Amino acid sequence: MLFRIQSYLQFLWHSKNEHGVHSPFVFLLLTQGLYNRKIKLPVADLSTYKGVNSKKSRLLFKIVHYFSPKSILTVGDTTLEKEVMALANPKATIDIALDSAIYDCIYIHSQEFQFITNERIEQMLNTTENDSFWILEDIHANPDAEAHWETLKQNPKVTVTIDIYHFGLVFFRKEQAKEHFIIRA
Repeated sequence: MLFRIQSYLQFLWHSKNEHGVHSPFVFLLLTQGLYNRKIKLPVADLSTYKGVNSKKSRLLFKIVHYFSPKSILTVGDTTLEKEVMALANPKATIDIALDSAIYDCIYIHSQEFQFITNERIEQMLNTTENDSFWILEDIHANPDAEAHWETLKQNPKVTVTIDIYHFGLVFFRKEQAKEHFIIRA
């Protein structure tokens, strides 16, 4: 618990809002996606109400709604998250098993960090394109999760990373310089 408090305080100290971001790509994500008050999670459409009003569920809904990925791979036990993503983009196909397909979005549950090896990361990297992105849940949950996040940020194929405390967003945009953002959402 002490680790999470310390991690959150560090996050608050270093984080910025849309006024501190000079990347047009990230600025649009913030202003039209994460900070857009018109995008609301339709709680009544969910089969379970546990954790629905949490900030994490609302952020996940806004992220998936903004990018509207056609194909999503979920890694780990993500029943509520799958339902939130399906509501955010009903046309998306959501897979739970990694195959040779190209995925627009890969969602990695925080409990899976300890099981993801470098070989598995390379397998997932091979299923991404320029406009693909990853969502990593709870990157500040414990020291191992933060270490996994730091390792992923250093990967040469990764160009943009966004730390929004509850999630880490990873992008592979070749047209953008490598940057890391810490954003209050």
